[in-house]
Amino acid sequence: SLGGIITSNPECVSRGYNSIDCFARGTDGAMWTRFWTGSSWGGWNSLGGQLTSNISCTTRKMNSIDCFVRGTDNALWHQLWTPGSGWSGWQGLGGSITSDPECVSRQPGFVDCFARGTDNAMWHKWWNGSSWSGWESLGGVLSSEPAAVSWGPSRIDTFVRGTDNGMWHKWYQG
Repeated sequence: SLGGIITSNPECVSRGYNSIDCFARGTDGAMWTRFWTGSSWGGWNSLGGQLTSNISCTTRKMNSIDCFVRGTDNALWHQLWTPGSGWSGWQGLGGSITSDPECVSRQPGFVDCFARGTDNAMWHKWWNGSSWSGWESLGGVLSSEPAAVSWGPSRIDTFVRGTDNGMWHKWYQG
């Protein structure tokens, strides 16, 4: 056991060789983290915030971590780990989402986030290496949160459950 009392699914990511960072919502509604140093587990540390969703994390470059959640205001919230600077603190990214966010890096320096909006369509927001985009609707009528994967440079595939209970797929190749 790694201890703790968590109230969300765990989200784990590797920011480099021989490292694992795990995240979960605690009983206080905040995001908590525990990490593998290559030889032992560190203790649980609170990163604050008030989460209403599972956590989605990705690495946009070696030794960095981007974590995303839905906050109590139903907006997308972000916290970034940068070596030498530590955790950034919470940054609101707006929107009105009704699902867990799903975020992925399609190439070094880029991050794409997807979530179901109040209209049940899939919405998308991205970091282009220097700034965040606005939200864009990708349409559809979703009955689940999206799943996203990047399997090549500038390639993203997203999957959702539709109102027909079938799995639907949409992709981007830039």
